[in-house]
Order: sequence, then C-alpha cells, then structure tokens
Amino acid sequence: MSIARKDGDDFYSTDSHVGFCLRISRLTFLWDAVTFFVMRIARLDIVLQATEEVRLPVYKGAVLRGAFGSAFRGVACPFPGRECSGCLLRQQCVYSLVFETPRPENSAVMRKYETVPHPFLIEPPAGNAERPSGAYEKLAAGEKLEFVLVLLGPAVGYLPYFIYAFEEMAGRGLGPGRGKLELVAAEQSGRVFYDGSSKSLKSPIETELLRLDQPRNRCSEMTIRLLTPLRIVREGRIAQSLDFHVLLRSLIRRIGLLSYFYSERPWEIDYRGLIARAEKVKTLNCNLRAFAWQRYSTRQEKLIDMDGLIGDATYAGDLSPFLPFLRIGEKVHIGKGTVFGLGKYEMELQ
Repeated sequence: MSIARKDGDDFYSTDSHVGFCLRISRLTFLWDAVTFFVMRIARLDIVLQATEEVRLPVYKGAVLRGAFGSAFRGVACPFPGRECSGCLLRQQCVYSLVFETPRPENSAVMRKYETVPHPFLIEPPAGNAERPSGAYEKLAAGEKLEFVLVLLGPAVGYLPYFIYAFEEMAGRGLGPGRGKLELVAAEQSGRVFYDGSSKSLKSPIETELLRLDQPRNRCSEMTIRLLTPLRIVREGRIAQSLDFHVLLRSLIRRIGLLSYFYSERPWEIDYRGLIARAEKVKTLNCNLRAFAWQRYSTRQEKLIDMDGLIGDATYAGDLSPFLPFLRIGEKVHIGKGTVFGLGKYEMELQ
C-alpha cells in the first residue's frame, strides 16, 4: 500500500463494534503493487485412523481442539501440574504461547485482555448442519478421520510439537468412550509430509505468505457461504443477521490482531473510511439460520453455548476494495471461536 496523504495524528480506535484498541492512522491511501501485510501460514491435512469404534459429535471442532490441548500440554509443558498464569516460563513455553497465548508484556493493544489470538486453528471435517447439535456419529475401526491444521506466523516453527501432540491425542482416544485412533499421516496437497508408520518426516513443509495485495478483479456482487458456524458479537450479543459492514468489522479486527502479533509487516489502515464504504453495500439475499450447539469446558466444568450462523448471504455494491481482506479471511476465519474451526467461509463472485 502506498500512503498518499496523512490527514491527522495517530489515534486509537474506540469503535464499540471493534472491541479492542488498534493503533492506526487517519490515512488516505491508494492501492499499488506494494503489500502492507505479510504473514507466513502453513496448512496440513491431518489423517487419523480409528483402531476401534469412536463416537464423535456432528461438529467435531470442539472435541478435536480440547483433546489436542490436553495432549499438547503433555508433550510441550515442562510443569503440566502448574497453572500457566504463575509460571516463570509463561512467555517462553511453547505450550503457553500456542494454546494459552498470553498477551506480550510490551503489547500496545488488547491491554485489557490476558490472552491474544492463538497462532493456529483446526478445521474439522464438514458436519451435517441439519442434524441436532447434540447428535453423535460412529467411526468404525479402520475408518479415517481427516481435518486441517492451520499454523500462523511463528507457530509454523513449532510443527513437530503439533505432530507429537496429535499422536498422543489419537492414542488417548476421542469422544465419550475415548475410542482409540492412530496418526496415519500429515499431508500437504496430497504429498506426505509426515508418515505415521515410520514416524519420520518425508519432505520439507511448504508455507505461504498471506498478503494484502492490490485488488485484481472488479466485483459488484458476491455470495458469502458460511461453511462452519459464525459467531460475531455485536452490541454484546451474538449477531443474528449479517450486514456486510458487520462482517467486515469482524474481519478487520481479526486481520488487524494477527497483523500486530504475527505479521512480518504490521499494517496501517483507514478503518473509518473502509467501514463507511462497507456500509454502502446492500444485502440482496440472506439465507442464514441459527446453528445451536454446545461444548463442554473441562476447565470451567460446564457446558458452554456456542451458537452461530450458517448458510449464505449475497451482497451488491462496490465490493472490489474488500476482496483482498476477504481472501485472507477465507484462510484465517473470522468471528469468535476460530481455534475450533468456527467462522470458515468461502466467496463466490458473480
């Protein structure tokens, strides 16, 4: 991005719909070939195979994330019996940085929060949104369970810990009966990166640089299709509709935080100007519906509501300036609960 003119001093966004303070500037800017957001990302397909019958919920994001967290702590934490909050290694421990993700002591944003966005997310296999959220399905011995692991920024360098954690997780078992599985492989684009039978790396990991580049397409109409439940908090409640500017606010917040904590080139953005343009985008068609489900929190020892929206919405207007942001969002998700795989969507340009 090239900066054309600076109209004022730096300020802190206090927009109630953003929910955090991001240091940005009142800037009038023009797109060009220069990028202003660069973050390394890696996607791997994790393949498990059941060695006995396994019962799993329809939406598997919570059970995968929960079981993975427990296994990851066993693999990476030197003092698994201690609370992370009082540990001297909190800012250096791989488990803490990946799973607890405390706010860095010198952080200029999210000062009211103890933790910041996690540098990973799990995309579970597609579930049937028409079935009750409390329904379970069976995985027979020999059947495979496949999901996607997305690593962001520095977490790419911690990949061996993830591999060992998935092996441990599979051996401990998943679901109500703790059905056992084994890690068969970790793959990238059909190429085996890690072979579970030989427990060896077969090829180097391939990474991608996410960039906010110049828009290359003109777009006046698009459909956003929610592939996993979307949870956006608006005015203290989970949004029950999805105006385009509401979606974009959540997306900018997500990218802005990832940029600050994990990007090689943190961004500056005319937030107010971008939102003002987003508010002019019209909703042509909305086929969204509520998806009610709960997850059990071992830490809080209770069920937690994780209701969200699924379906699709079609928008019309000058959508071209938003395409680079939306393309990044397709890979890093938006809204709350992204670590569980929530907020995954795809665009269809008309």
